[in-house]
Amino acid sequence: MSHAMPKPPRRATAPTSARDMAMLRTAPLDRFALPRLHVEPRQADGGLRVFDRPSGTHVLIYTPQRACQFQAGHRAGRWYVRSTTHVGGAPQSLDFDTARAAVEAVGRGAWTSRPTRAVGAPSTPRLRVVWHDSDARLN
Repeated sequence: MSHAMPKPPRRATAPTSARDMAMLRTAPLDRFALPRLHVEPRQADGGLRVFDRPSGTHVLIYTPQRACQFQAGHRAGRWYVRSTTHVGGAPQSLDFDTARAAVEAVGRGAWTSRPTRAVGAPSTPRLRVVWHDSDARLN
């Protein structure tokens, strides 16, 4: 004696399924465009985590907030990019005016470029001192 298992109920198809399948038969999709970058919502500290699909890497876009970052060469009010695996306080990228400019640089793949120092050039940034007339020392 064999007991036949009851068939599961058939799912109803969406009314547009037949139309969608017909459209895919006439114009199949070989590839579909994905944006190069996936930008996640802002983090608690205001930074952004960005996934660069072509390189398969995650980067952080941030503005410095800790004293050790400023001591390592970051500038206040500027935006920087670093890989999520980077350890240390020194900036990995150029500084950007806005977070959007930093995201666009990641999209171009141009965020890691660092200015090259000439041989014998000082390793710390040069400071510019502006004397006001009242502060100027005349000899």
